[in-house]
Amino acid sequence: MWQCFRIHKEREEERHFLENGGLLLEELITSFDGRSNPIRSFSKKELERATKNYHQDGFLHQNYLYKLYKGTYEDRTIWVKNFTGNAPPEYIGWYIKEVAVASHMNNHKNVLKLLGCCLETVVPTLVYEFAATGRLSDHIFEKEHSASKNPLLSWEVKLRIATEIADAIAYLHKGTSKAIIHRGINSENIFLDQHYVGKLFQFGLSLSIPLGETHVNGYVVGRTGFVAPESVSSGRYTEKSDVYSFGMVLFEILTGKRTSDILKEVYGMPELDEDEVNEKEIRLYLEANIVKGNTEQLTACAELAMRCIKLNPDKRPLMMEAAKELRMIRRAQHVSL
Repeated sequence: MWQCFRIHKEREEERHFLENGGLLLEELITSFDGRSNPIRSFSKKELERATKNYHQDGFLHQNYLYKLYKGTYEDRTIWVKNFTGNAPPEYIGWYIKEVAVASHMNNHKNVLKLLGCCLETVVPTLVYEFAATGRLSDHIFEKEHSASKNPLLSWEVKLRIATEIADAIAYLHKGTSKAIIHRGINSENIFLDQHYVGKLFQFGLSLSIPLGETHVNGYVVGRTGFVAPESVSSGRYTEKSDVYSFGMVLFEILTGKRTSDILKEVYGMPELDEDEVNEKEIRLYLEANIVKGNTEQLTACAELAMRCIKLNPDKRPLMMEAAKELRMIRRAQHVSL
């Protein structure tokens, strides 16, 4: 009886492997003309051993889609992203998309490196490099600092991380024949290694803009407050949608406050549509709540943040322009408060 169960389980894992492998190949052909960087194929048993059967001691973080576990594989510390709950087809599609996009982005130093995946599970299980210092959101919010063991970052380190992530997003937009929109940019999806180097994460919600088109339509997804107003109202996404989200990350870095708290304090609500944005009010709030640091750099970064969240997407900078401007800001003369 046990042998029959084992054979059934092995056949089920083989079926998942074949189905997910087919979906992955289809996604790679659609998004990247079949090209990808090589990643490792892990077995289900290998990852169970690496995480001690997903023991609670290795649990790090979760959201409605996944749990993240710390594990050890061949003497290397890894992160294992394991799907939780039932598996509607779109969830499987999101994970397949993440494997395709993350593997393609692996050669960028400011992207959390995808080491490999397991296709034997219903929803693919993903294996990432270990980011020893956690998320950016663990290190920038002053109100939460007293209850956390994580150190707050200096302005210089935060500015460097912002520049690194801007470079990664710019590469996502311009590094392939089709622009890819991340759609999930926020401080929870930026991880830090042991040297506090920024690493962009979570590509499952990404959408490619078809060749010859300027936008792509999709379900409205993303963390509250980070989704561009035009996307909230219409489901229309462009490169400038990511620019808006990045601008809100800059707001968090500049104020030490969460986006949801900022919008509640300014507008009385955690998310806005196109009819509710008042750029003058948000500018006054930013000027009154900016953190201490290099005056010249803070002012320049605040101006960039304001342009990134312009109501009219055409007035926002391209991500590569924002990245270039941040590099120039970093080189500015130090004039501290």
